[in-house]
Amino acid sequence: MVLYFGYGSNMSKRVLEGVRNIHPKRSQSAILKDYKIIINMPGSNFIEPGFANILPMKGKKVEGVIHEISETDLARIVASEGEDYKLVKVKIKFFGKLVEAQTLVFKSNLQTDLPTSKRYKKILINAALDNALSEEYVNELKDKKAVYYPLLSEYYAVMVYFWVKKRAK
Repeated sequence: MVLYFGYGSNMSKRVLEGVRNIHPKRSQSAILKDYKIIINMPGSNFIEPGFANILPMKGKKVEGVIHEISETDLARIVASEGEDYKLVKVKIKFFGKLVEAQTLVFKSNLQTDLPTSKRYKKILINAALDNALSEEYVNELKDKKAVYYPLLSEYYAVMVYFWVKKRAK
């Protein structure tokens, strides 16, 4: 078993279990110190323009969820996220103990937020609420810029769902 820190859509039990077919043995909300969340992974088009990433930054914090999963499940998460992410080891508290967990960091030099889709932003906010992350952090997610294009956004959301589901197999 390995520990994996999810800070984007992988905070969501619904996404992990329903889309990626990953069932953690245990999960717990956690805070990763000296990192900040940023939407700087470019999406594939104007409908899904950006996705979450984390950057080292002294004095900041990223709230998310640590999942205890199998190495096979971690490999499936990595495959579904794409080759532009790299696994990074981080120190974080899990059930009261300081442990080493792995998380994904997108390889980017972009230091500013891109907009994200309304669909993806909703996943982040709902996952933060479901995992009882702080009100301050939920508000930070709510403040992220988002785009929405009627009909196109709904159609593309279905396409993204099936793309991720296929890559997670």
